[in-house]
Amino acid sequence: MTPEENNIQTPEDAAKIAKRSVKRKQKERKLRKQRKKLKRLKAFLRFLLFILLLLVMYVFFNLSGWYLPKDTFSKCDSNRIEILNNNIVPSPIVYKKLSEIKTSSLPIFLMPVSGIKHKLFEIPVFKNVYVRRYGFPARIQIIVRERIPVVVIKTDLKAKPVAFMTSDGIMVTDKNYMKIADNNSVLKILASNPKIGTDWTVKRVQHIEKIVKATEAYSSEKVQYIDMRNPNDVYVKIDTTAIRLGLLDSTVFDRIKRIYTILPQINEVDGHVKYVDLSWDKVNYIKLDQNKKEQNE
Repeated sequence: MTPEENNIQTPEDAAKIAKRSVKRKQKERKLRKQRKKLKRLKAFLRFLLFILLLLVMYVFFNLSGWYLPKDTFSKCDSNRIEILNNNIVPSPIVYKKLSEIKTSSLPIFLMPVSGIKHKLFEIPVFKNVYVRRYGFPARIQIIVRERIPVVVIKTDLKAKPVAFMTSDGIMVTDKNYMKIADNNSVLKILASNPKIGTDWTVKRVQHIEKIVKATEAYSSEKVQYIDMRNPNDVYVKIDTTAIRLGLLDSTVFDRIKRIYTILPQINEVDGHVKYVDLSWDKVNYIKLDQNKKEQNE
């Protein structure tokens, strides 16, 4: 029994207690109804907020600033597709390659870039390709990393290269990339009617590189070019003179080692030196230019 029931002494007390109990029950019932209404209202507001959020997202993601124009790749320009860091491959060549790609219908932030990379990797000069996507307006920035040319093969010093080899051993023959690849920092190999891929392979070029590096090491001078137009009579041009190596056989590295002993003698020679002859196994001499000697006389 409750304390109130213990205090019941008269019927009037019982009536008062019952009345208070009814009022308390009514208040509790009213409070429960209010809580239910509030709960329903919150659920309804959450539903409205969810619908509103979906509507905002739909409108936001359908803004034209998120989408590339349909002719983005067919009509490439720097405002839509920006090409950076391409020093060897001209931008028109890159745009031409990209024109083979179909523009995605997805927003720019969902658009896959693997197709762009795959297409650009068809250009052998590119070593790495990075694609950045931007919105408002939707555009693409392509940053490329080109392979570094280290050797060019040409028929004459003034002729356009027919091929070049990169620092990671890739032979490039596309004529569109030859002009910029030919500079003062690369080794020039002169060859008569070079057949790239058959007579001239990466392995052969790398062997010639070793010969050139050995020449630079023992002469302490930069090699300007190596003349292999006659494979049986090869010449290497360094800063001060030319060096005749003759046939590049198994003794060539031993013959190159004699450079440092004969180069100091050039300054003591009375006349114009045509070349230093190291084509013989154990004999080396300095060849004078008779034509210039006669002109001076």
